[in-house]
Amino acid sequence: MSKIFSPLLVTALLSTPVIAAPKPVKPKPPVLSCKIATPEGLSYTVIKAGKGERPGADAKVKVNYKGMLTADGSEFDSGQNADFKVGGVIPGFAQGLQLMQPGGSYRLCIPSKLGYGETGTGPIPANADLVFEVDLLSFTTPPPKPVVPLAERACSNTTGSGLGYLAIKQGNGKKPSETDMALVDFTTFDGKTGVSLEKREWEKIPLSQATAVFVEALKMMQVGSSYTFCLPKPKEGDAAASAEPEINIRVDLLDVRPAPVLD
Repeated sequence: MSKIFSPLLVTALLSTPVIAAPKPVKPKPPVLSCKIATPEGLSYTVIKAGKGERPGADAKVKVNYKGMLTADGSEFDSGQNADFKVGGVIPGFAQGLQLMQPGGSYRLCIPSKLGYGETGTGPIPANADLVFEVDLLSFTTPPPKPVVPLAERACSNTTGSGLGYLAIKQGNGKKPSETDMALVDFTTFDGKTGVSLEKREWEKIPLSQATAVFVEALKMMQVGSSYTFCLPKPKEGDAAASAEPEINIRVDLLDVRPAPVLD
């Protein structure tokens, strides 16, 4: 038996409008401009303000970020919960991070001179301006470096070779010779500010393998003594050497032992 459709049902079916599929929504193009300019050439926009302290150049930050080329908005890098040191990124990014507070979101517009400059890198072409969108989640700041007291920084005496020295504490033990190994604690520090650069403890130094300057310094000391040594200054007219920071060394001579015999 064939099915019979009523005229009303047929009319309803024929008159039902055809619903067109929704057109795909195109994503909005990224915003590639910033509102506030800094004297250094960086510009930025505060998308969301944060709260609290701002990271310094020596801080380690945790961020979400996305990097784009200003020329076409193409994304070249991104990261979630990324950790890195502020001082370890391109200058424009580092400057921008130091403007932010935890919980904040910024857009950073970085000119090529504060980015990768004339060389570029990877997907970033030469002379490319960049835009970063950054969320600063948190940061940590390392404790301040120890500072050598002012009275122990400068050298009041100088040897014929130009080595400066200051006897902070005199010992009464043995002096090392060429065949000995000196056991020392030493700290290198900025001669002007006194900020410690590197510290080594119980370091074993065979005099036969040390530099001539260090050998001269150690031979002046007795076990139990502490000296500050100022390395000979560069010759006048040596512009490259003169630009180097003044680095002094604080040495504590702990013990002197015969150096091991090498095969």
